[in-house]
Amino acid sequence: MSTSSKRVSRKQFVSGLGAAAASGLVVGGASGFFGGRASESSAGGSAATSSTKPITIGAGVPVTGAFSGDGQEMLRGLQLGVAEINANGGLLGRQLKISVIDTKEQAPDVMTNAMRQFVSAKVAAIFAPFLTYSSVEFPIVGPSNIPMFHVNTYQGNLDYVRKHGYTNIYEGCPSQIWYGHGFTLVIDEILKSGAWTPSSKTIAVVTSNDPYSLTIAQAFRAKMESEGWKTTVFEEFSIPQADWGPVLVKIRKNPPGIIFFSDYTAGDEASFIKQFHQAPTKSLVYQQYAPSVPEYLKLAGKAADGVLWSTVIGSITTDEIGKKFVADYTAKFKQAPGLSNAGAQYDLVRLWAQAAALAGDPYDYAAVNKNVQQLIFRGVSGAFRFMPGDLAAYAYPDQVKDPSIGMPHLTFQIQNGKQELISPSPYATAKFTLPPWFA
Repeated sequence: MSTSSKRVSRKQFVSGLGAAAASGLVVGGASGFFGGRASESSAGGSAATSSTKPITIGAGVPVTGAFSGDGQEMLRGLQLGVAEINANGGLLGRQLKISVIDTKEQAPDVMTNAMRQFVSAKVAAIFAPFLTYSSVEFPIVGPSNIPMFHVNTYQGNLDYVRKHGYTNIYEGCPSQIWYGHGFTLVIDEILKSGAWTPSSKTIAVVTSNDPYSLTIAQAFRAKMESEGWKTTVFEEFSIPQADWGPVLVKIRKNPPGIIFFSDYTAGDEASFIKQFHQAPTKSLVYQQYAPSVPEYLKLAGKAADGVLWSTVIGSITTDEIGKKFVADYTAKFKQAPGLSNAGAQYDLVRLWAQAAALAGDPYDYAAVNKNVQQLIFRGVSGAFRFMPGDLAAYAYPDQVKDPSIGMPHLTFQIQNGKQELISPSPYATAKFTLPPWFA
């Protein structure tokens, strides 16, 4: 509903949707309910002193540095979401603005300083997609009760939230533990289809040695070995890495059925596939997450054709919500979005705004957090529903079998330079094909 035709007061908003919120509110796409008069009271402090004062949210994103490809996607996603809300009358009649801090490589001191600045400023919400593995941010943000959203995709962060009982720190995706298990399900699908028969039931695993990637690699190895596959190579490296000659010698000496590459930087993964492509083995090649970043295809070029990859927080671009997002993003930024963090941040800022609109005051942190935990939000990334305790999104189909309450673990294959979604149903729009190096 356009705010130019009718303003929606807090009373009207709550009377229309409050009952649904009590049992788990299902929301998504539309942002028309954001208009209306803001509450004059504020449990969050002095921030809501005027019904026309802009509402500030904090964004700690890696605008520069090794993760800037992802960081630019993150920031644009937030900017698009905020622009959409503001164009529809703002949040409770007030405009949103973003306070940005460049978190670069997420060094502990940088992250600590960023969180202290946001908490001191009493922002309405914090969006910090990438964090430290040590969770140094949480003792700062947790006691403030400010809603904080990240997609660090790390189980250690979730364990920390559960252990300390924080109720305001949300991981807007499932943790990384689902990557390895999820790809084994995709392998089973491909095998059952008859589209591929492995030369041998062997795997070669190449992984960076940070806790995130290593956990994924170890989980995949354990699951495959439990199903009768043998590991011929398990190689760890430190990022960034550019020379893959030594590990490729090992792989080519005894070609495996599957090469599983666990990392999250586009440069590492692109250089590996280019060097593999110079003398490829008849192996399926899986690369985790990084091909979602547009930079990857620019670096890898034709060598990427045939690569399989997945993300536990990806963009579904073929339905009504996804098509609109892609069109709006492309129009605003003169380039298409990647397949992960642009959509994720666009979704999360709108999810938070829905929860804040229900609360009637974005600075009433307790009410906003309560609403966030009751929402089932359908966005570009699928369905967001936060699990009690660790406040992470559910994984579909790895963890839950209902796509209406789980975020889909999307698996793509790059075919003729295009990203084709091959799993899971009902989102898949393409089928697996043998990589061109099998010819």
